[in-house]
Amino acid sequence: MISSKKFLIVLANILIAFSLALPAYAQSGGPGTGDSASWGDFFQADGTLLPGVIDGGEISQPADWMPDVGPLADWGISMEATYHVYTAPDGSTMMTPTASTLFFMAMNPTASGLINANGEVGMGGGFAIQIAGSLAGGNTTPQQLLSGIVQALGGSSGVTQIQADQFADALINNQGNVWAFLDPRGDTWNIFQQLLTTSLTDQNVYLVAMLYNSCSNSPTGCPAELCLTNPVACGLPPTEVTVVVTEPPATETPPPSCPGPSISQAQPSLSISASAPNYPLVVGQDPEKRGADVQASVSIPPVIYTWHEPIFETEQSCRGGTNGVPLTCRDVRVFKGCRAHRETLPEQITSSRATATLSDASRDWIVSDLGATWYGAFVHQGSFDLKRYGSVSTGCGGTCTFTLTALQVPFADPGIFNLLVSVNTAGTFFNGAMITRPRVLTKTDEMKVWVILPTLIDATTSGQ
Repeated sequence: MISSKKFLIVLANILIAFSLALPAYAQSGGPGTGDSASWGDFFQADGTLLPGVIDGGEISQPADWMPDVGPLADWGISMEATYHVYTAPDGSTMMTPTASTLFFMAMNPTASGLINANGEVGMGGGFAIQIAGSLAGGNTTPQQLLSGIVQALGGSSGVTQIQADQFADALINNQGNVWAFLDPRGDTWNIFQQLLTTSLTDQNVYLVAMLYNSCSNSPTGCPAELCLTNPVACGLPPTEVTVVVTEPPATETPPPSCPGPSISQAQPSLSISASAPNYPLVVGQDPEKRGADVQASVSIPPVIYTWHEPIFETEQSCRGGTNGVPLTCRDVRVFKGCRAHRETLPEQITSSRATATLSDASRDWIVSDLGATWYGAFVHQGSFDLKRYGSVSTGCGGTCTFTLTALQVPFADPGIFNLLVSVNTAGTFFNGAMITRPRVLTKTDEMKVWVILPTLIDATTSGQ
């Protein structure tokens, strides 16, 4: 029999070979509850994202199936499940977990929602990570793992090789389980360039995209902007349309009633701007490597919901008692007026984003104008997640707030950076009924990062 050490060596070499042999693969009709979701809801025929797809950005959230870091938690260190999420207008969701999150999802496929995925597209390295996680979690035996790899490499598992320029069409048309070699000239490269670009922006490693029929089945839930435009896709009741029917004038006086409910709310306040120094210098020229500080804040006043309660009192009404008519009395409820109730409903913040992105004009200036004078000038880092460089504070004591102070952001490129702060809210509820819908609030601004450009002067003419 083969020893355990030799088995691990053979298994490692097979995983490496399998990762190289399947650089791009797609699975359709996963183990989820239905097959209504389609990659065609996200990708065009050339492999690029469709317009209208909601980019929910990077989302990190606690998960019981992620490892416990123990005493490191006292130092503010935690292991959270991290994804980049895209949502189609019909509610179907494409989710790209980080490499570490993918490993622990494979170790805990039920608790993490991995088994709910209805499809998967990724690079061979992502498949190898899932194999390792499944083996580490005890979800498969070494014999079953070797058998599955041998079947896939031998072509007997229903995995079909196709040309790189046909990969996007096969993916969008749900042509089953397919794989292809990466080709920078074809549609396959456009699909996986999305994973590469997102990885660079979020500073994470994304190797796999997972498809879910509904955002309500995905680990990250539904984005607020989708629930606002398409509540049915989020599992909410459809927006009701009130039909007013004009009745002919009544001959009797209608019974007294109270006014209907009313809603009022002050305007929210959002701001984002550079706070220090006054003229931030690119870190490559700053001896102190100071960078720049950016502050962002959001303040959302509560919703004031006013409703009226009718007040009734019981009185005795009597008839008869004269001319031989017996006296009869009964208790009746008499309307006495309305009592107003004023409820203060906080509009809670569910998620937030704060970014700094180098403008397109500044990118062109660095590469073209500056590059013509200083050979080899290039963009070092064109975007920053500002939440990585500071502390976030949220609260909801009536008025819900979000504050961020990002310190010493290492801007390495000169030019204009577009600043953005955005929050999603949960809407407001009273006695289980929705009063105001969820919404997205966004504020933009800009800041400048400076560079020192030396100028050569002809010394022979300096005294003339």
